[in-house]
Amino acid sequence: MADKLRELILWRHAKSDWGDPSLTDHERPLSERGRRNANKMANWIQQNALTPDLILCSTAKRAQQTLRRFCPDCAIETEHLETLYMADVPTLLRQLAKVPQHFKRVMLIGHNPGMEELIAYLNTEPLSLAADVKLFPTAAVAHFIMPSDWRSLEKGDGRLISLTRPKDI
Repeated sequence: MADKLRELILWRHAKSDWGDPSLTDHERPLSERGRRNANKMANWIQQNALTPDLILCSTAKRAQQTLRRFCPDCAIETEHLETLYMADVPTLLRQLAKVPQHFKRVMLIGHNPGMEELIAYLNTEPLSLAADVKLFPTAAVAHFIMPSDWRSLEKGDGRLISLTRPKDI
């Protein structure tokens, strides 16, 4: 990684369980499929040497459980942020602007539609997908190369290196 560049890894929480109608959206846990896919993607992240030096994670239960699949006894600096729960692009950009520059690879674990919209916002090239393909389904991981200064990120400031979905591996 060049000194003037940083990396951003966006990881959408894995599939949640809708079985208990008494739970709020924030309290919903991972489903069985979600646990399997979170494990699969956690292994993929590690195998591809994409371990971050800072993790920003939504406080929603499904996001926290996704994080624990990757980092059960996390020694990586981690911030659990209520502001990431269902955050829109301006909120996500404000949070990224606060990340100190000494963190070179940052992972953000959050939710759609904000995460998918952030991918479209940051990506240098427009994304084209087949009509039947979801851009950023649950448990998907997007890896970006970014400029070093995140205080005022603009549309097209990132370069999407990979977008990996659980069904891809």
